[in-house]
Amino acid sequence: MSFYQTYRPKKIAELDLASVRDVLLSTLASGKISHAYLFVGPRGSGKTSTARILAQIVNCEKNQNKTEDFSEPCGECEACRVIGGGSSVDVIEIDAASNGLVDDIRDLREKVRLSPVQLQKKIYIIDEVHMVSTAGFNALLKTLEEPPTHALFILCTTESQKVPETISSRCARVNFTKATVDEVVESLLKAVKGEKLNIAGEVLRQIAEATDGSFREGHKILEQLSSYDKKINEDTLTKVLGVVGRHSVKKLLVSVSNANTEEITDTFASMEKTGVKATILVSSLLEEAKALMENKIRSGESAGLYLEIIDGLITAADRIKISPLPLLPIEIALLSVALGEKGGITRPKVETPAQEKLLPKDSIVRSSSETLIKRREETDSSTGSAQNNQAVLVNIESVKTGWGDFLSSMAESNGSLAGMLRLVSPVDVQGKSLTISVTSRFQQDMLERDVKRKLIEEQMSKVWGPMTFKCVLIDKVVRTDAIQEDENLTAPKDEMVSAGSGVMSAAEKIFGSKNGI
Repeated sequence: MSFYQTYRPKKIAELDLASVRDVLLSTLASGKISHAYLFVGPRGSGKTSTARILAQIVNCEKNQNKTEDFSEPCGECEACRVIGGGSSVDVIEIDAASNGLVDDIRDLREKVRLSPVQLQKKIYIIDEVHMVSTAGFNALLKTLEEPPTHALFILCTTESQKVPETISSRCARVNFTKATVDEVVESLLKAVKGEKLNIAGEVLRQIAEATDGSFREGHKILEQLSSYDKKINEDTLTKVLGVVGRHSVKKLLVSVSNANTEEITDTFASMEKTGVKATILVSSLLEEAKALMENKIRSGESAGLYLEIIDGLITAADRIKISPLPLLPIEIALLSVALGEKGGITRPKVETPAQEKLLPKDSIVRSSSETLIKRREETDSSTGSAQNNQAVLVNIESVKTGWGDFLSSMAESNGSLAGMLRLVSPVDVQGKSLTISVTSRFQQDMLERDVKRKLIEEQMSKVWGPMTFKCVLIDKVVRTDAIQEDENLTAPKDEMVSAGSGVMSAAEKIFGSKNGI
């Protein structure tokens, strides 16, 4: 028999979920047992085990003829023994996933009228009740409205939203939640003692963290590990299940804070070989980084590094499912922060758009661009006069000239953010709004996050005055009111196709072919 079945709770007081335990103990004290219950909660949270205990309570000889202060099941009377052994014909467990059709429910409705054979009450435990068909629910509704006095229904589901309101409103609802790490550890300790396993508390906690709040999953992992050896350590955990050890998590975060990129890549190479699960690793890293961030905040120190790490890991968690190499998004997230701590020295330094280098080779582009820039400067000038004689607005040329100073200034306050900005280029200024080109949607999402946007715009205001910015992907075309902007321009030479298209062609060469909004 599996660990989960062997060490499952036998009494309400032994239930591992404290919230459910308290609710049902209050129910026992009051003696008000409902005719129907709806147990709602995630897989492995103890719904079926609790249903069996409740079946024993209402049939135990100690509780016969009682109206209040019900006792826990004695485990000794005939009713407790047959229910505990799973041999009672009056406790019917139905899996609605395979028996949810209307004919099955109609059969249940007919049989429920019959008196129990062995016990005082007939118990129907319907698991995954949300899988019952609509016609099946309609057939069940009448029985729940007017149940026979000898019947008790316990409906279990992981998806309560799929249970019709007409059904759930006729049941007493009990909510089962995901177990906390401490609750899973407490449950696993029963198996550890019963099987005489030699396992450190830290390893047991790591198993609990890998269960996603499921008691059953925790017992399955422990059982699998115990089949290799009675002595279970972190090496066994990593080798058998791909669960990363706590020391490896801390080592990675220390490597990031020290900007040790080589150690980060070596650690991930090792994890790839041992088969570490990406979802477990990212959860462990987030939990550890969160704890370190909170400690820094409490001690009054800067927590910026861990904010960057957490931000990157949350993004990486979304990309794990679509990445051919599940660990790669996590590695990229940590390396990005580490490279930022180095000041981005390994990243390409791009201070001006690559297209500008082509200008001397193309006189048509140069003459047209000068016309366009002149037009923009005249527009900026008139706009500035209209805005209560404020300071002259900056233009794209001044931004490009000062871009290097801006990056250096940003690197002093936020190295990782400066590293990201070295991969983009300023392409246009409209009023107080700067347009910068990015090469991927990922860059755009990162730079336009509220926290990063605020930091960038604060630094821009120190260099050029109050400004905002927006990102555009380089695989689109910059076209902002092209007709209005081009209609007064002097037509270029005969080589240009037309006045409007010629200017736009020149503008595209300056600000990047296929760049824009």
